[in-house]
Amino acid sequence: MTPQPPTLPLSLCLITYNEENNLEECLKSFASLANEIVVLDSGSTDRTQEIAEKCGARFFVAPFEGFGRQKQHAIDLTTGSWVFVVDADERATPPLVEEIRMVLTSESPLEGYEVNRVNFFLGKPILHSGWAPDHVLRLFRKGAGRTSDNLVHEEILVSGRVGRLRSSLYHYTYRTLGDYLKKAARYASLSSREKLKKGARPGLLKILLDPPFVFFKMYVLKQGFRDGKEGLFLAILYGFYTAIKYIWMFYPERAEDDGSPSPAPR
Repeated sequence: MTPQPPTLPLSLCLITYNEENNLEECLKSFASLANEIVVLDSGSTDRTQEIAEKCGARFFVAPFEGFGRQKQHAIDLTTGSWVFVVDADERATPPLVEEIRMVLTSESPLEGYEVNRVNFFLGKPILHSGWAPDHVLRLFRKGAGRTSDNLVHEEILVSGRVGRLRSSLYHYTYRTLGDYLKKAARYASLSSREKLKKGARPGLLKILLDPPFVFFKMYVLKQGFRDGKEGLFLAILYGFYTAIKYIWMFYPERAEDDGSPSPAPR
């Protein structure tokens, strides 16, 4: 992939860990927009660095300190007047590319923009189950936005007026069941640590009742049954994730985490 000549004051930034299977497609989808790509890695052992540099990225390495701090570190390394924060398993659609181009070439009075993320599970877009619509703030003026300091489930906070783009960002979050199980274990560990840090302590009744309620909420209340068998499997898996997260809060010393980032269960 040959880097595109600089055209817009946009920095694309992302954090990575062993993302050789995702990274190139992600960066290609933004290639005609960004005049700078910043990749902050946390010690990949695969071809992540090679792919990032082939795509023209500025590549940095830093220990993983949680998603909020890691993404803020990546934002701080950017030099553009606008920043788009992306995950390696996300893709810009052509309409989104054109809409961002229109925003950056106009005199926008806004400081940030949300984008609608279409989430895929096992190759299928999930249009219910509490996964849609999924508006996330990703595009903002440098200096106006920063990430929250969460270990997991971080968000971008913007000072000033925020708008919403019409076009979609595709999120290929779990391509296989193995992907889900690995990420769920890692994120249950991080989430349990975050809750313990805030003083949360679940009782046994909560552990007994919350996992089936999560299933009921996703599959029935959020109409996951309309997503077919994938909606059923997703609701079951999220009930499992909830149980593991609470159990690890009882045994924090045994909640192992290798410190490497990957897209979180929502």
